[in-house]
Amino acid sequence: MGLPMGGGVLVGVDAGGTKTEVAAVDLSTRRCSLGSGGPSNPAVVGVERAGEVVADSIRKTLGEAGFEIAAVGLIAVGAAGVVGGRFANALGERISKLLEYPADRVLVFEDVVAAHSSVFLLEDGVVGVLGTGSCVYGSRGGVVARAGGWGHLLGDEGSGYRIGLRSLREVLECFDGLKKCSDLANEVSRAMGFKSTSDVLSYVYYSSNPKTAVSSVATLTIAAYRRGSEVAAKIVEEELEEFVKQVAAVHWKLGGGIGVGFVGSVYGENRDVVESLLREKLSRWLGTEVEISEQRIRTSCGAIVAGLKLLGDRAALPTALGVILNCCLSR
Repeated sequence: MGLPMGGGVLVGVDAGGTKTEVAAVDLSTRRCSLGSGGPSNPAVVGVERAGEVVADSIRKTLGEAGFEIAAVGLIAVGAAGVVGGRFANALGERISKLLEYPADRVLVFEDVVAAHSSVFLLEDGVVGVLGTGSCVYGSRGGVVARAGGWGHLLGDEGSGYRIGLRSLREVLECFDGLKKCSDLANEVSRAMGFKSTSDVLSYVYYSSNPKTAVSSVATLTIAAYRRGSEVAAKIVEEELEEFVKQVAAVHWKLGGGIGVGFVGSVYGENRDVVESLLREKLSRWLGTEVEISEQRIRTSCGAIVAGLKLLGDRAALPTALGVILNCCLSR
C-alpha cells in the first residue's frame, strides 16, 4: 500500500483510556480538523465499544471539516491496550465496518508508537508516556526497545491510575482506622464527598470506567503536592522514581546519547511539578544530564506520522510531514 498523496485526507487517532483525539489533515488544501470523544482503550471498554467511539469521533471530525470519508487515504490509530498486537486487528476491522471503509487502509498500533512520532517525528529518541497509564518506548537506527506498559493490573508506574490508586488507599485506610488520617486522605475525602469506606468503593466499582475514575483522583494528589503535603509528595515521587527506572532502562538498551521526551495528561497538565522531578531523577539514574525533547505535534497527528512510516515510503514522507507540521503543532 503506497502513500495516499493524491490530495487525500489523512486521519490520525489517539485512542486512550480517558479520551479519544482525532486529527484529519487534507494534503491538498493543507486544512486540518481536530475532534475528540470518550475513552476507547479496547482492553478497558472492549473492542466493540472502542470501535464505536473511534468511528463516531472520526465521523464527527470529518463532518465538521466538510471532508468526505471517500477522500480519506489512511486511518492510523494509536491505541492504548494493544500491546503485542492484541486487539489491533479486531479493532481495525470494527472501525472499518462501522465507517464502511476499506480495512486495508486502517492501521492500528500501540499508542506509544504514535507518542514517539509526536515528539521525535522521524528521528531517534526515547518517549515516556505518563497519562492514565504509562509506558516507555524508544527507537534508534531501526532498533526499538520498550519497558513498562504492563497495564493497571501489573504496572503503570507513575501514571494517573497508580497515583490515584495510592491516594484512594490512603482514604480507605483512614476510614477503616488502619492508620491516622493523613492530610491527603482528608483533602481527597472533602473534595470527592467521601464520608465512608462504602462511598469510596461505590465511586470506583459502580463507575462505568473504574480505571478513569481512579486516575482522576491524581489531579487532587498533585494539587496537594503543590500545597506541601508530605504524603502526596511521597506518592508522586515514589511513582515517578519507578517510572524513570523504565526510561533509563530503554535509554541504556539503545546505547544512550539520544533525546528523551514525555507526553500524556499527567505530564502535560502538571509540568510545573513533574518535569523537574523527572529531569532530576533521570539525570541521577543515567549519571549525566539528558536533553528533554518537547512534543512537537499532537499525539493524534503523531499517529499519522507513525502510520506513514509503517507504510514505508520514505521518499513521500517529507511532503506529508510538512503539511502535518503546519496543521498539528502541539498545544
